[in-house]
Amino acid sequence: MPRYFFDIVDGEDLPDRHGSVFPDLAAARVEAIRYSAEVLKEMPERFWNCEQWTMTVSDANRVPLFTLKFLAEPSPPHRIAE
Repeated sequence: MPRYFFDIVDGEDLPDRHGSVFPDLAAARVEAIRYSAEVLKEMPERFWNCEQWTMTVSDANRVPLFTLKFLAEPSPPHRIAE
């Protein structure tokens, strides 16, 4: 089974040094969503304290396959009609 690496950048690089084995790319995509949700749930303050949070999933040769990007942007101020 192929090995995939899930590297996170959230103001600092958090490389996946060991990777994880999944049957195929579809399973790695599902894991990327699950793992992202877990990390964001466990460390929400890190998300709000960085400009952008990304997870790049690479194959066993460290060739990037896809990147998930999470970004919070404040809404423009609401104007009250006079």
